[in-house]
Amino acid sequence: MIELSTGRDVGYDDIEQLYMSKGHTSYDKRMDALFEAVMASDYIVTAWDDGQLIGLIRSSGDLMFTQYVADFVIHPDHQSKGVASKLMDAYLEATEDVEKIYLLMQGPTSAFTRNWLIHKGFETRSGDPSAIYLKSKRK
Repeated sequence: MIELSTGRDVGYDDIEQLYMSKGHTSYDKRMDALFEAVMASDYIVTAWDDGQLIGLIRSSGDLMFTQYVADFVIHPDHQSKGVASKLMDAYLEATEDVEKIYLLMQGPTSAFTRNWLIHKGFETRSGDPSAIYLKSKRK
């Protein structure tokens, strides 16, 4: 059963296991810095399955007007199982008072991902629809 948390009860080994499962090689020699960055984030929402960290969204900003999603990671074994949707819904609920949320995508973004983000309330911005998404405050 998937459990979500907005707490900071995430261990170093949990972070390392999740990020390395995705092949985030830019972090492999900087795991200490990544762990500190995760813990220093304004918002953290995690997904757990039987005590294993399987997903994480984290963002930083000014807590009122703007937040920037730094990472949105789902363990490969748990993709296409609704974990991303549950995480995003919990994140959007936690940040409901934030006016704008920016989500920067790395690399090519599939039509499915773009449409899913639009379904979640994000809008494409700039000349590259796969690059930046913005979520405006809901009223």
